[in-house]
Amino acid sequence: MAKKPLIYIVEDDEGIQEVYEGAFEDSYDVRIFGTGGEFFAEFYTAKPDLIILDVMLPDMDGYTILTRIRETDERVPVIIVSAKSDEISFVKGLNKGADDYMAKPFSVLELLARVKTNLRRTSLFVEKAHGFVVDSNTYKIFYDGKELGLTLKEFKLLRILIGKAGITASRDELFREVWGEDYFGETRTLDMHVAALREKIKAAGGGDPIITVRGVGYRFENT
Repeated sequence: MAKKPLIYIVEDDEGIQEVYEGAFEDSYDVRIFGTGGEFFAEFYTAKPDLIILDVMLPDMDGYTILTRIRETDERVPVIIVSAKSDEISFVKGLNKGADDYMAKPFSVLELLARVKTNLRRTSLFVEKAHGFVVDSNTYKIFYDGKELGLTLKEFKLLRILIGKAGITASRDELFREVWGEDYFGETRTLDMHVAALREKIKAAGGGDPIITVRGVGYRFENT
C-alpha cells in the first residue's frame, strides 16, 4: 500500500480541527498543532509533504511561522487558511512564501482540490532515484536528505546524469545541454564541474557514482 502524504495543520480552533480531521483522514496522514511552538517541535524532526497554516494563533502569527519555514525549507507547499480575507493579508501571505491562500469559512471540497493540486505540482518537478532527490522547483539536489549545495551548472549536469543512469552521456551532449550550443570555452570546464560534483556527493555520504568513460563522457551508476 502506498504511503499517505503527510500533512501538518497549524490551527488552534478545535471545531475547525475536527473539520480537518474528517476531511483528510481517509487520504492523508494528518497531524494537527494548536500552536507554532508545537508545530516547530515536530517540523524540525520530520518534514511533511504539505502544510496548512492559520494566521491568528496564540503564541505567534502565521506569517512568522511561514518565514521560519522558508528559512529551512523552500520546497514544502504551504496553504494559508485564515479568517483574514482582505487583499493585503492575501498578498502578504504570498509574498512571504505561501503557495496558496484560502479565506474562512472555506469549502472542504475546494480545500481538498487545492491540496491535491499543490501536492501534484510539487511531485511533477521532484525526481527520486538512487537515494538522490532532484528538485527542479528550487534547483537543488539532495542525497539522503542532505542538500548538496550545487551551482546551477552542477545542478543541470547531475540532473542529466541521474536521469540517464546506466547510460553514458557524451561530452558533446553534456556541453550542449548544460552550456548551450554556442559554448566555445575551455573543454576542461566539464571535468572540473564533475570533480566538484564528486566532492560534494562524497561529502554527503553518496560515494562516487559518476564513472568516467575515457574518450566518450560520463555515466551515473547506482552504487
